[in-house]
Amino acid sequence: MREPLHQTIYSYKLLYRFRWNPIGYLLQLLLIGLSLIGISLVLHVPVLKLIVTLAIFPVVPICHLVVFRLFTAMRGLKPQTTADMLVSPWWGTGFPLPVPMSVFRASESIVLAGSILISAGAFVWLPEEYGLMLLGATVILALPRLIALIASYRQPGNSRVKYENRGVAFLLTDG
Repeated sequence: MREPLHQTIYSYKLLYRFRWNPIGYLLQLLLIGLSLIGISLVLHVPVLKLIVTLAIFPVVPICHLVVFRLFTAMRGLKPQTTADMLVSPWWGTGFPLPVPMSVFRASESIVLAGSILISAGAFVWLPEEYGLMLLGATVILALPRLIALIASYRQPGNSRVKYENRGVAFLLTDG
């Protein structure tokens, strides 16, 4: 005779879903263009000569990924890397299951602060135009994380967060 399995089943109520849509990507492209113009004005260099500084952009997602992985390793959490690394504002990082709001806030805050600190540290070693572009790119590419973090403060503290394909969902359990 088989013993019954003891399982807990939760149902979730969706409180809010934050998605980074094409308008957000257009905003980021606009801000990148404006940062090129701003750096051009500050350094008195033509914008066309600064186009090569866009090559620094891949450093930002790598920083996000490394800082997120370090955070999850130190906290003993199980991260998940998904195939949408190139199109997701979270660069394919997240958790497979919904996590408590405190874990979401901590991980996003650490990734934001860590990537800005890495960029600021690298700024002194890079040529001035690359350093400024790296700092600008770090802030611009972190906008989805920052806005989602700000949106999390409008949700109850006992809710959970599920990382989705191009956003996050704030959920409340009934159990």
